[in-house]
Amino acid sequence: MGTEHLSRQTVIWVMVIGVKEPQTQWTYRLSADKPCSPSDGTNLDRGFSPCKFCYSYTELSAWLGVYGFTPPPPDYFAPTRQELDAGAGSILRPLMTRPR
Repeated sequence: MGTEHLSRQTVIWVMVIGVKEPQTQWTYRLSADKPCSPSDGTNLDRGFSPCKFCYSYTELSAWLGVYGFTPPPPDYFAPTRQELDAGAGSILRPLMTRPR
């Protein structure tokens, strides 16, 4: 009996900026490293620039596809009631995939 080797997952972070505005006005910031971490913006070996801004869900989906990620539905990026009640102006969502 053999064991299946698990692939290392790749994570990309999506910061949604302007969540108090209508969804059509949100900006999405893609980053290889968790924003505000010590390595944010320094890792260039994952196949994409350290930071990419998208100005619509359609543009975000296209770039996620380029990077090998399956775009989640738009409501994945919607702020929760708790985030809105806390006054969040931006939120952070991780996306994970297994390398191809």
